[in-house]
Amino acid sequence: MELGQPTLTGKLIRLEPLTEDSAAALAEAAKHAEIWRYLDEPTPDTMQAVSDLVEEAIEEQRQGVRVPYVITERLHGNAIGSISFIDIQPRHRGVEIGWAWVTPSHWRTGAAREASYLLMRHAFETAGAIRVVFKTDSRNLRSQRAIERIGATREGVFRNHRILLDGHIRHSIFYSVTVEDWPGVRQLLDSWRESLPPGKAGGEE
Repeated sequence: MELGQPTLTGKLIRLEPLTEDSAAALAEAAKHAEIWRYLDEPTPDTMQAVSDLVEEAIEEQRQGVRVPYVITERLHGNAIGSISFIDIQPRHRGVEIGWAWVTPSHWRTGAAREASYLLMRHAFETAGAIRVVFKTDSRNLRSQRAIERIGATREGVFRNHRILLDGHIRHSIFYSVTVEDWPGVRQLLDSWRESLPPGKAGGEE
């Protein structure tokens, strides 16, 4: 399984490789505290904090454990968030889609849904993956609904999975899409995308 890092273009958004220069583009999008409630990171409300997050992602990419992208809206070309391949397992042809966030003004627009679609399509149809995983905090009902809308199957709960910065003991809910599931999931998402005019947000996440 070879993921690479091509630019991936959809109707609403484009996924572009994250670089050191991405910090400036993401600074405005990232400064909202509600984004980070379940991501276990202090709100990156300064340029230095955003630069640190970008450098961390790039360092993890150098180590071969992450492939990070910037989510850019096609209509105006603004950076509105980020998403990554993580937990990359070449031998087992599995990967997780995570570290996903979108600025609140683009919640419930379809941007995050299409970003997940583009990464899944690339993973299954180009890279040869047989399994794509999503996980979220058990308290994050909005994220759970979003993952379920893309057609992923809920597999179970990892109890006491992580201790967060605020001391909260997090339970994580895991979802997956397998290569056997993918044709049906793609059909579901293609039908949704066909209803979208190019560059226009639509639908709910």
